[in-house]
Amino acid sequence: MNILVFNVGSTTLKYACIEVESGERLYEGLVDRIGQVGGDAPDHLSAARCVLEKFGLLPGAEASARDDMPELSAIAHRIVQGGDSYPKPAIVNADVLAQLKTLDTLAPLHNPSARSVVVAIDSLKIPLPQVLVFDTAYFSTLEPAAYRYAIPEPIYRAHRVRKYGFHGTSHRFVTAQAIQHLKHDSPVRIISLHLGGGASVTASLDGKAVDTSMGMTPLEGLVMATRCGDIDPSVPLHLIRSAGMSADDVDRLMNKESGLVGLCGEADMRAILSRREADDRSAKLAIDIYVRRIQKVIGGYLAILGGLDALIFTAGVGEHATKIRELVTGPLAHLGIVIDQAANESPKLEDGIADISDPSASVRTLIVATNEELAIARESAQRLAED
Repeated sequence: MNILVFNVGSTTLKYACIEVESGERLYEGLVDRIGQVGGDAPDHLSAARCVLEKFGLLPGAEASARDDMPELSAIAHRIVQGGDSYPKPAIVNADVLAQLKTLDTLAPLHNPSARSVVVAIDSLKIPLPQVLVFDTAYFSTLEPAAYRYAIPEPIYRAHRVRKYGFHGTSHRFVTAQAIQHLKHDSPVRIISLHLGGGASVTASLDGKAVDTSMGMTPLEGLVMATRCGDIDPSVPLHLIRSAGMSADDVDRLMNKESGLVGLCGEADMRAILSRREADDRSAKLAIDIYVRRIQKVIGGYLAILGGLDALIFTAGVGEHATKIRELVTGPLAHLGIVIDQAANESPKLEDGIADISDPSASVRTLIVATNEELAIARESAQRLAED
């Protein structure tokens, strides 16, 4: 079964054609800088049409346009926010499209763009099912003690104010890979660190999420490239009342002008680490705060899990930033987390996994290469098989 996966970002559209059984990427590509001057497409609809044209799926396309392309069984989409309505993937129909529209306000930077692509493909009457895979679905197993905020019940229910969690497709994938690799007796206690431009931590027990650092939106939790993460809730009120900022000003500040950019003027972890090595004070502070926040969450989740079998590093920073892995794990030896420096410097991935633990460690520290497109394809194929 071949599935075409769309992974829509705020200004990008990544796509991959996945052969589900083997996991092979038959085709992949990126439509970049959507809606920007000099970008690849003026909007997400145009970007989607470019991909559909490539696969000969637009109405009226010549059969010869599909000759060099694999036969597709479905089109799958990554949707960031599924609320509490979608604990598993959904096959697109009129009811799903109507429900999806109500979720736009919970993820205004991501959901509307992705939904526009889904709606456009649906309107073209392409004879392939569309499947939606939600980042939030992995966190449908959270208990109320993990997802509820300490606010009145009527506010929670009327305005959907609760923790949803994000990066769930990645956390689910790398956790399952680690469990298969470890071959431990149940229960397997895992903390996964998805460290990229956005960053989150998830605690899982036997492949089921029990807590996660992102909240109602992807702003909560760790320090990220441009997001501040956890902050005193009174800070936005203070800025509105005392600094004359509007709600939109504060939103932009916390989501796009804070985090690593706010601390040192730089979002690229490689550049920040290079400046840190050159004794740049603001870069050093940015890394110190970034690492400290991760360590605090690890400690809290270890307490909730009652111990730990594996700590996972994944995504762009997690998989490639040797120094960040060293700094995060360095003070955690008393928790059984000790890495082998040589293995950390030159990790050897086998089937997408590298064990960088020191032989003395009681907790395995793993680098697991995430593969969201493959995970989306597999989850979609499973959902189609159930229908």
